[in-house]
Amino acid sequence: MQTNKYNNNKPKVILFDVDGVLIRLPNYFSQESDRQGYKGAEKSLTSFFKWSDKQQCIEGKASFEKKIVPYLEKFAWKGTAEEYFQKQFQFEKRYLDQNIISQIKQFRTRGIKCYLCTDNSKLRAEFLLEEMDFKNIFDDYFISCFIGYRKCHNEFWSYLINKLEKELSGVKSDEIAFFDDTQNNVDVALKFGINATLFEDMVQFEKDLLLLKILNKKS
Repeated sequence: MQTNKYNNNKPKVILFDVDGVLIRLPNYFSQESDRQGYKGAEKSLTSFFKWSDKQQCIEGKASFEKKIVPYLEKFAWKGTAEEYFQKQFQFEKRYLDQNIISQIKQFRTRGIKCYLCTDNSKLRAEFLLEEMDFKNIFDDYFISCFIGYRKCHNEFWSYLINKLEKELSGVKSDEIAFFDDTQNNVDVALKFGINATLFEDMVQFEKDLLLLKILNKKS
């Protein structure tokens, strides 16, 4: 368990990662595709998503829809790359944790700003914001493909903090909380003074909210 000593200030802002926090999958869509008759899908797509240049797509410098085509051809996908991703996104949508979404809505009614904070491609970002209505569920968003950097980069956090300081009347780093399931992202955010915490499960999540003094014990 990653430990972090929270300061005495209650967070004015909470940042939420998507995959592994808001959406927690029992298995990948590539495995589901394999089971549905697209033999070799898991092997081919695992190779694709481990591809070293995928970061360019997540940083908005290349297109997943173009890069994935050769990998789809390996298991005779019937359809376009865009259709594949739409099916994948719809599959993932089913595993959105509605309890966290309800908590986010409660936080916002209490004046706590809630932001999406994720590494994602433009196609996925559009799906999250429009099809999953994250543009209305959250106050705003920080997504790597629009910023040009990922959460493992210092530049991502410099951009984020500068924007929040301007928009929220000088909010300070130690008034920002961040939940992510990747330790490296947490570590980088901590360097900037953010109350960053590794998300493990809902039990630990609620304990961390209590430590941050933004969740009542009776909630």
